[in-house]
Amino acid sequence: MLTKTNIVFTKTTIATLITSSLTVGLITASGCASRGGILGVDRCADIPAGAIPEPAGVKVCDWQTAQVSAAEADQTVFYKSDFIGNSAKLAPNSINRIARTANSGLAANQPAIIEPSGDETLDAARVAAVSLQLASYGIPEPVVTVAIPAALGMQGIRAEQIADGLGNFGNNGVRNQGMGYQQMSVGGAFGNTFPGATY
Repeated sequence: MLTKTNIVFTKTTIATLITSSLTVGLITASGCASRGGILGVDRCADIPAGAIPEPAGVKVCDWQTAQVSAAEADQTVFYKSDFIGNSAKLAPNSINRIARTANSGLAANQPAIIEPSGDETLDAARVAAVSLQLASYGIPEPVVTVAIPAALGMQGIRAEQIADGLGNFGNNGVRNQGMGYQQMSVGGAFGNTFPGATY
């Protein structure tokens, strides 16, 4: 026999079932079934390869590795400034660098490259000088070639500007307006140009 309590319980149960069914239907409609998802986000989409970013620092590490590799390759490159004047005589710092690369094994693993001077006889003498120096440090058959290096040295006035200005490239850095080398005022890279301030 149905009593008033049973009827209320039955109505509550039916209302709960209807509410639950509507909730499940609404979630299904707003989720994967509609492919629009909540706020337009498709929760059931297949994530393509590469869509999830790499961990922090991976790109910076790649850049740093490339820079270190380029610097390591440049250790066996001899620029015009590595020789004394227009001669085949190696500068003292170049002899020290040959010793370091020979001791580390780098000189045995990669060829020595000499920047062309424009004079073939001078270039041949420089190849012989570097080969002789490498042989004196125990590299039995050094490979020494004349080629244009990947990293070119700076030429003339720009090198002087960088050396004297220590890299200040701001409004008050070093300027050359076709009138020769000029050192301007201090400031530049860090924006230290506050009125009345002294640095």
